[in-house]
Amino acid sequence: MTILVAGQDRTRELEPRLTAAMTRRESEAKPRFLSPEISALTLREAGSDAEYLSRLLNLIRYRDAVDTLAFEIPRKPGILWGAVARVRAFLWRALRYQHDRIAFRQNLINGLFTSALEFEILQRESDLRDLRARLEVLERRLAATPPPPAGPPERAS
Repeated sequence: MTILVAGQDRTRELEPRLTAAMTRRESEAKPRFLSPEISALTLREAGSDAEYLSRLLNLIRYRDAVDTLAFEIPRKPGILWGAVARVRAFLWRALRYQHDRIAFRQNLINGLFTSALEFEILQRESDLRDLRARLEVLERRLAATPPPPAGPPERAS
């Protein structure tokens, strides 16, 4: 990796600080309450389209809820922005009842959409099974029908 700033190579100077900051952020960014089985990275392990769809539906079901848990409020550096972040945190706690009410309604909607998606997929699978069964019946009929005679076509007079 090469880090160029204003056309000058500053890799030696900046790489250790960037690597340390990246490592710190990665460890801070991972929520501690989510199971690794609910990670979107598990989609990479799917061996077929059907398995991928099944895993995706499970992820959607696990993650279709909105919560109002406390979180780190991003802020700019400086004393003023630290004060602004504290005011935001206070307002978040003070108005949390409003957010909980909105989140409850959104969770109902998300749950309905997830259920509708699951139902649609189940319906398509059922239709596909029915169509395959009908196709199999038609292919058996076709195989049982004797071929037409191989003679010259008759002329109409």
